[in-house]
Amino acid sequence: MKYASPNEDLTSWLIAVMLDLLKQDTKESKAALTSAIKTVISYLEPGLIDQAFAPWIDQYMELLDRQESSHSNDSPTYLPVDQQELLVGSETVDG
Repeated sequence: MKYASPNEDLTSWLIAVMLDLLKQDTKESKAALTSAIKTVISYLEPGLIDQAFAPWIDQYMELLDRQESSHSNDSPTYLPVDQQELLVGSETVDG
């Protein structure tokens, strides 16, 4: 079995660690993963976020526009009541 080394490829190592935390699916691993995601994202420039996540941003804005046009205060600000997840290409992001 080959192990990722932060000394050889820091990016691959961090990906492996974060995916392992996701697979563990424990309270502690979820807390560590949440903290890691917040840390990494806080270092990203807004332009890079726009570029990398344009489909998510566009879909979010469409959902928000639909919610605002329906004048509904009952549904969450990130997804309408009848939609349980944000669709991104062939992937989904749980809501």
